[in-house]
Amino acid sequence: MRARGLGAAILAAGAVLTLAGCSFISGGDAKGSTGGDGAASTASVASDAPKDSARPVGPLLVTAADYWVVDKTKNGVTHVAAGGCPTGSACPGFDVVTGKAAGSDGAYLPKGATCPGGKELAAVLVEGAKPTSAPAKVAGSDATRTAYTLSCQDDAGKEKYRATQVQWAVPDAPGGPVLVVDRWAFEGLDARLAEATWAK
Repeated sequence: MRARGLGAAILAAGAVLTLAGCSFISGGDAKGSTGGDGAASTASVASDAPKDSARPVGPLLVTAADYWVVDKTKNGVTHVAAGGCPTGSACPGFDVVTGKAAGSDGAYLPKGATCPGGKELAAVLVEGAKPTSAPAKVAGSDATRTAYTLSCQDDAGKEKYRATQVQWAVPDAPGGPVLVVDRWAFEGLDARLAEATWAK
């Protein structure tokens, strides 16, 4: 009976991630979509996912999948989550950051940041792991896409797996610096950001 219960739990967790259109790799030796060594790729809501009209996400107008849930902006951060995720769970999502935090260098890891997965494991930047960066476009503006390797740790500080955090930094956005942060591998997010426009 215990084996059946465990199997059901694993299937349920997989269903939540599939619903969200996200994927992450828990192995530390996997190659991310950026081509760099490291763990989970957060390349970017599946390209064949249902779409609707452009929605405001912070300072951006983004063509979103119909299951995106856009929260109100709070302290310069607009969070987008996958609808249908159980309340209190570590739900797939990404952030659009404006203001002072968007202009700072390095990985954006606010207090309480967690890794992708069913358990709320702390997201900790791996020291010595070199981030990979490349030019990108966000709403027609020049941006830099950077991938950082994260250590996903339990309450005792023990690493359970590694993941990748991808950030799109737009220093010269019309209303000031903008930073998009994804730890959940929302597929197609690169293209959606490139095709986005700036809200008036």
